[in-house]
Amino acid sequence: MSQLTNMNNFKPDIAIGDLDLNYFGGENVVTVKVDPTDTTNKFYAGQGVILKDCGADDVAGAPIAGVRSGDTIAIFGVRKRSLKESYNEGGQTMEVAIRGAVMWFKASAALARGVAVTLDTATPGNVKAQSTKAFLGYTLDKVAQNGMVRVMLGCDALTAGS
Repeated sequence: MSQLTNMNNFKPDIAIGDLDLNYFGGENVVTVKVDPTDTTNKFYAGQGVILKDCGADDVAGAPIAGVRSGDTIAIFGVRKRSLKESYNEGGQTMEVAIRGAVMWFKASAALARGVAVTLDTATPGNVKAQSTKAFLGYTLDKVAQNGMVRVMLGCDALTAGS
């Protein structure tokens, strides 16, 4: 007896910026607006963001997100992967996973389970052991270099412009 195949009987591979271990109402994702004055930076899946203060013009609406300018700057959240857009730029809205979400990243080096990690700013979507850099979260898996790893986000930078 042969098995019938169906074009919908597969699951796509995981990718950087995908969420995992979700439950109804528990994604811990917020919608933010990319800093409208930023005409040069693009946000890719797995890239960290900060909250931005744009002065008197941003008193209402979605929170404003900006690019992190260094490894030691605290992380507000991480851009979630979008099936519609490969990146976001100034003035657009995007979804950002925040504290408590579990997201897939690529490991820049071998990592053990439960290791505190930070974002590798040289390569969006990659993580490495924290050392003296800004805290992102904890690994939930043991992984070899360049392997995919789940990270429970613990970032909690709530000071605008941090």
